[in-house]
Amino acid sequence: MWNAWAKGYKLGVQSSSDHISTHTSYACVVAEQFTRAGILDAIRKRHTYAATDNIIMDFRIGEAIMGDIMESATPPKLVVKITGTAPIKQIDVIKNNQYVHQIKPESSRVESFEYLDNAAVAGQSYYYIRAEQLDGQLAWSSPIWVTYKARP
Repeated sequence: MWNAWAKGYKLGVQSSSDHISTHTSYACVVAEQFTRAGILDAIRKRHTYAATDNIIMDFRIGEAIMGDIMESATPPKLVVKITGTAPIKQIDVIKNNQYVHQIKPESSRVESFEYLDNAAVAGQSYYYIRAEQLDGQLAWSSPIWVTYKARP
């Protein structure tokens, strides 16, 4: 995925089990409507994340949610909420395939973790979130692509 994102491909993430390893990974979708059409619409918009357990993840920058492409005149402020199935060992913020920030909440619920990218420069960057629980289970978001229009 990192190679594809570095080449400019706008791809969302998901994970899925096969018939041999049922319930070991999940394709998670953030949909406006719990209907077939609503779920397919969310997949097309890349409003997805991947997990290896029943982890709930919500990642936004302003009104944009994971998978969106946006513009901003101010440095991006990431907002993350995660509910795990075990204490969360760490949450990583990844920007353009570089780990830029990490917290270690050691709680199964993170209500509102925020990260302001004060190092943002004009141009497009992409951000995504990776969470790891103490038991080794993972969740990772689709990126949000941000074109930052820095003020002179």
